[in-house]
Amino acid sequence: MSKLRNYTSVVPAVKSQAAIEQLLVQAGATTTSKFFNEATKQCEGFFFQIKLGDVPLAFKLPVNTDLVYQQFVATTRNLDARKRAQLRAQAERTAWRTLHEWAQIQLDMIALSQVELLQVLMPYQYDQERQQTFFERVMNSDLKLLHS
Repeated sequence: MSKLRNYTSVVPAVKSQAAIEQLLVQAGATTTSKFFNEATKQCEGFFFQIKLGDVPLAFKLPVNTDLVYQQFVATTRNLDARKRAQLRAQAERTAWRTLHEWAQIQLDMIALSQVELLQVLMPYQYDQERQQTFFERVMNSDLKLLHS
């Protein structure tokens, strides 16, 4: 587990969220908003819009702290309630800090003309009518674009 980046991050999730939002704005986002889990009230990611030429495109950039938590639990021994609470808090910090670093690196690559915006963000392009990202549509389609 110690080989994971940000595993021991002490940066609060809200600080990473603010940094991600700033990165999105610097990259050309004209709107940003967070979405939250109704039950836990925890932020689960961002919706944002960037114009590509004259076309505004919507994106959904999620984070899944529960999956990070499950990874932490699977590799930790002697779990009691206190340790589980600590792991949950660490999973939130780790997930958000990792997403921040990913966004920073991807947006730097766009700025350096190493990749195009859609190469990085296309999986996250969001269809509001279907309430699915492009990646989710591909995975759930009969086209089997990603299946053998």
